[in-house]
Amino acid sequence: DFMLIEQTVREWVEQKLTEESFSGCFIVDIVRNAKKLEVFLDSDSKLDLEMCTRLNRWLGRKIEETELIPDAYILEVSSTGLDRPLMQHRQYVKNIGRAVIVHHKNGNILEGILSEVKDDMIIISAEIEERVNKKKVKKTIETIILNEDILKTLIKIKF
Repeated sequence: DFMLIEQTVREWVEQKLTEESFSGCFIVDIVRNAKKLEVFLDSDSKLDLEMCTRLNRWLGRKIEETELIPDAYILEVSSTGLDRPLMQHRQYVKNIGRAVIVHHKNGNILEGILSEVKDDMIIISAEIEERVNKKKVKKTIETIILNEDILKTLIKIKF
């Protein structure tokens, strides 16, 4: 039942996102618990509050009409936000050039600039300082991280 609701909502939203007014938008995640259904979206181009509100109203009506969720619930449609980990290849591509924090399966936490995204790996680059003959020298180190070794990747928020 839980899975059916999530799968149905995913299919409806994916269909809706094919409309021109939602061009470039995609589902990142659908999270459901007993009282709440959250749909997290991202976009290759534009995603604003008005778009989320429109999709929220449309989806709410569709759920009511079909009685997909019989109990009272809260529906939230929002953009992923910087506090949520990157989950899809498209999100990595969109964030090339940004500072990221990558939690590796081996326990290491790597920070750097997301410099390249391939199908099976990402590359982050970080500047380090070394002492060479009593002089400080800046070097850029590139680290390749296989997708299968990533626990989670977060955008590093700068203040």
